[in-house]
Amino acid sequence: MARVEYNCERLEIYLKMFAGLVRGEHEGDAEAEDASVNLLIDIRWPDVPKALAHVLFNAATSSKSVRPLADTFERLVGRAALAAFGTTSRAEIPSWFFQNFECLLASTLHKLLGYFRNAIGPPLCAAQRRRAELAFEALIDVAKGLRSYVGLSYLAQSTGVHVLMSAVHNAKCDFLKEVVKAGPRCAALILGDVIARHILADPNRELAVQSGFCFFARSDRWRAFAAACHNKGLLHNPLTELLCEVDGAMQRAAAAPPGLFFLASRFLEADASPERSLRVAAAARSARLRCTLRSPITKRSKPFLRLVKRLLSA
Repeated sequence: MARVEYNCERLEIYLKMFAGLVRGEHEGDAEAEDASVNLLIDIRWPDVPKALAHVLFNAATSSKSVRPLADTFERLVGRAALAAFGTTSRAEIPSWFFQNFECLLASTLHKLLGYFRNAIGPPLCAAQRRRAELAFEALIDVAKGLRSYVGLSYLAQSTGVHVLMSAVHNAKCDFLKEVVKAGPRCAALILGDVIARHILADPNRELAVQSGFCFFARSDRWRAFAAACHNKGLLHNPLTELLCEVDGAMQRAAAAPPGLFFLASRFLEADASPERSLRVAAAARSARLRCTLRSPITKRSKPFLRLVKRLLSA
């Protein structure tokens, strides 16, 4: 992996900003909030997630709680959009603005895992576990605040954990795969339980794209990560409960008449198109209609496959 070069001056600026936000020092301070708004307009730099991860790590390891962050981030990022584009309407905001915040969430989680991997290890004590949980939960709260400013519009009505999982699933760097390959350590096991607890706290268990439960069930990255953590974790924990519920939901769905969502799933899993109805199949055997009924996806075009996978993992 290529070594990332950080701009020390920019890193220091964002460290100071995020520290103030996490401690609540900017609440009611118009000048400080204006400065934060300007800094949040363009956060494409690698220094930004490094700064946020560092601040969340320090906050979690130096105190017993981290204050709620969702409202603060939602307000300031909304103001950043208004300052940059004159609107908070999604249709008028360029996609790079949303992509930047997705990258911020994914990269921050990646760095937090690295920080805690080096800070805690077996034997794991309760204090170490609580510190890691605080940091991961704080990032989920940040994700909740950013849910209106990520790529998929329906996430604005969903949960922070759904937003974070989506950002990680769609990130260019599949760092969850790295964790699985190396073998989950204490920090990864704690993350798995925190993610599971937040998913289970959401009563929406429908297998529809708007559900965080469904997203987890259909995400190849998160399911592989969860399975690896489950194999190394305890017999009874939130992740075990979640995996059991997912298996049950998938079995019930498989027994029910298939809808569009599961027809698409079968298409990917079987490496072939879903079977046509008898009427269409009979018509296809007709020489007169054969050419007009030829399937446009028999060659499984890459753009179509990407679209189906995106729909299933969204």
